[in-house]
Amino acid sequence: MISAVQSISQLQVDSVNVVRRAHYMPLFARLGAYDIEALDTILATPGSPLTEYWAHEASVVSAELVPDLLLWQRRTWIDKSDRFTDEQQELSHRVIEYLAANPGSSAREISSALDVAPVASKEHWGWNWNDTKYVTESLFARAKILTLGRNSQFERRYALAHHVLKKPLEIDELHRNAALERLVARSLEAQGIATAHCVAEYFRLPIRDVKALLAQQAAAGVVEQVQVPEVNEPAYLPLGTKIPRKIEPDLRLISPFDSMVFNRKRLERFFNFEYRIEIYVPEPKRRYGYYVFPMLFGDEFVGRVDLKADRSRSVLHAKSVHFEDGWESQAQQPLLAELERMAQWLRLDSVQVGL
Repeated sequence: MISAVQSISQLQVDSVNVVRRAHYMPLFARLGAYDIEALDTILATPGSPLTEYWAHEASVVSAELVPDLLLWQRRTWIDKSDRFTDEQQELSHRVIEYLAANPGSSAREISSALDVAPVASKEHWGWNWNDTKYVTESLFARAKILTLGRNSQFERRYALAHHVLKKPLEIDELHRNAALERLVARSLEAQGIATAHCVAEYFRLPIRDVKALLAQQAAAGVVEQVQVPEVNEPAYLPLGTKIPRKIEPDLRLISPFDSMVFNRKRLERFFNFEYRIEIYVPEPKRRYGYYVFPMLFGDEFVGRVDLKADRSRSVLHAKSVHFEDGWESQAQQPLLAELERMAQWLRLDSVQVGL
């Protein structure tokens, strides 16, 4: 399980729970049925090789990447510490003191313990943060605090960074270039083949720096530069990449927040597959559905299925299925088999296809 995460470096975290929380799904696509509780235990254990931090978005990441990501992440919309009032600065110190004695606390628990008032207005649909939430998110963005997993309400369980990592978090601006080299290497290894844009987008790295580094590495023989048909810019491979002559058809359902589908432009260029998340699209304007999983069959994307885990009926509901031209006859049975496997993993009794 750990090696599977480290091979792709991140599992994006998202609160949508239509099928299962987003960070659980990519491992099912790669490993099949696995023990979700085991992943939760890993994330809740100090010194774990996995933790949560900002990568493409908020993600489960290889813990060793946190210092490198901290050097290159620029999430100014989250870290508001440079605009903190004196009271918020003082609260930051109190939060750190509290977490030193109470690791694994949520922002809600910290607020209660430190008697921080809730937000006065709750007019915003999703960002009704009080001072504790602003402080903890800013401390998290700067990796002063990290997490010991999440609780049953899907709230981060904060702890001091050195408690989570079991060692001091060492950040050295002098090693900034080395950090970029490591992140570029992990991005390229996770994707297998990628343009400079693909490499940069994976961890939200600055494209200019990534493009310059890849050009240097290609010239030095550190990575292999190749040309992909119909892609009008260079692509790169990790040195020594072995390309299989044949990939056995094995249908997997890729969740909307899987790193395989982070980069829509890459999907269109490399796989000739157009994909958009339609969660925020008004229902009458959706083409394929609310929570749509692309179907990866061998090395081709062959369709989409709009999924919902209807827990009240214990049913995995494939509300709609759309195959790419020419694929329905080949992929229909493998899709049904994969839906049955997923239902069993989710502990649902049956599968329903269609309305």
